[in-house]
Amino acid sequence: MKKVLIVIPSYSKGGGAEKILSNILNNGDFSEYQIDIVEIDRGYNGLEDLPENIKVIKSYYYEKYPTVIRLILEQFGKRFPRVLRKYLVKKDDYDVEIMFEVMYPDIPFSKRDIKKIYWVHGSIEGFSNTWRESRFGKYFRDATRIVSISNKTEKSIIDLYPNQKEKLIRIYNGYNFKNILEKSKEEIFDNIPENSICSIGRIEEQKGSDRTLELIKILHEKGYKYHMYYIGTGKLEKSLKVKAKEYGLSEYVHFLGYQHNPYKYLKYMKCLVSMSKQEGFPGVYVESLSLSVPFVSTDVGGAEELSRDGEFGKIVKDNMEAIRAIVAYVENSSEIKTSDFLMDFSLEKQVKRFQEIIN
Repeated sequence: MKKVLIVIPSYSKGGGAEKILSNILNNGDFSEYQIDIVEIDRGYNGLEDLPENIKVIKSYYYEKYPTVIRLILEQFGKRFPRVLRKYLVKKDDYDVEIMFEVMYPDIPFSKRDIKKIYWVHGSIEGFSNTWRESRFGKYFRDATRIVSISNKTEKSIIDLYPNQKEKLIRIYNGYNFKNILEKSKEEIFDNIPENSICSIGRIEEQKGSDRTLELIKILHEKGYKYHMYYIGTGKLEKSLKVKAKEYGLSEYVHFLGYQHNPYKYLKYMKCLVSMSKQEGFPGVYVESLSLSVPFVSTDVGGAEELSRDGEFGKIVKDNMEAIRAIVAYVENSSEIKTSDFLMDFSLEKQVKRFQEIIN
């Protein structure tokens, strides 16, 4: 039985990489493998679903710790990655190791001659001239394969580590569109106003959640009384609730918290809005398109590919471009046809590629 280790920053915070991994492991036949998952940080949302034979075996630190303790643990992991590995991985006997995201703290691969895969879910141009450039340069040199998930991700890797180009392969994230459609039919007990938009994901500065609230403020100042739904949780949630009240928007800005099934809300939206600073390949855009909901996005990884030259989404450079794009979608909504385009992002295709790469 082939033994596979998968390391991921968290498997319990509701992030995109977590859902991608959960979809792969729950929709492929891995009965002939022993697969163990290590998560660096245990969150509050509960573990993503897993088959019974696959376990999360270890976590490094937990959100329950006070901030000062977490900072100490982060610095320890950053400075002593090999020690961190020994804590997390008790048995160095795996046949395949997959680092399923660029993470911090990070851990190195085994020193043994095994298959080593680095799966990069985000653009890494920000590594340039930082401690990460040399650290991850070593990891990529050790890797057997480096998986990129978008044009932007691949370009950022090649620009920083041109000697690793031959190791690169592209595997698009896969999605269970039938399941998304079925979940979208679940009844909700909220009355979603007609002119509503949403943001899905962690509510934090990196995701541009604060900037999204500023867009709603500008829209209302211009007379567009749209409703905004935040679907997710995060560090900025409390402060954004306070700001929404200060702006007089409490009636229009809604915080739904983390939702295991966001699709039952998403289907009612006129567009999805993301002002994120960085993404590898924003899966929520694909999920949104599968329900014929277009997106407005900053120029993050994957957005260009998914916008299809503006047919399915608008990439914006500043707030005013975002305002114009949102108004256009809300005021002139027409159904978009995405079924043929989305075939490249099917879950079946990704599961097949995953199985190929670990064999």
